Amino acid sequence: MGRDLRRGRRKRKQRTTILLATNGGKTEKTYLGMLKDRASRNLDLSIKISWQDGKEPETILKNLQHPRARHELNEYDEVWIVVDHDGTDRRPFLAACRRITQSKVFGVVSVPCFEVWLNAHYGRIRNYQNQEDAQRHYLELTGLPSKEGKSLPDDFPFDAFTRARSNSRLPGVSLPELNAQGPCPSTTMPHLLKRLGLL
Repeated sequence: MGRDLRRGRRKRKQRTTILLATNGGKTEKTYLGMLKDRASRNLDLSIKISWQDGKEPETILKNLQHPRARHELNEYDEVWIVVDHDGTDRRPFLAACRRITQSKVFGVVSVPCFEVWLNAHYGRIRNYQNQEDAQRHYLELTGLPSKEGKSLPDDFPFDAFTRARSNSRLPGVSLPELNAQGPCPSTTMPHLLKRLGLL
């Protein structure tokens, strides 16, 4: 009797699909691209990035819900929208994220701006009162000229995630909850990095 040479089919593990969206033009775009590269190595994730330069967070969310959108919400298991506070209360945007039912949607808000998270890679953040304070500190830390203030230096410490998590808030201030807007200064970026298996 001959042996059946057909092999049993192994079930392929379903990859979790994640969309990282941002309205940031340069630094967020570069940083999220770096996260995508590093996270894809760690977990069974399929990550795409959507840049919607300068658009309001609510507009990004609305665009993702449009049936003919380039990136539709229902194409992804999770959507993470990374935005700055920019002097605007982002709680209505975060509430809209929580109301979405077809995908898990998370808003990641940096108060007052994304430089809070970038600065935390170098050391403890300061008590920034506004974007200018945080951006000025970023230039001091990086040594970049002001005209390149929206760039990441070649020697940016990308892999200092763990240090950045603890440095991203003032002493005695806890990490804001997921899908929440924290006090000034703060960021919820550590939640995204944890989800991507980087923390």
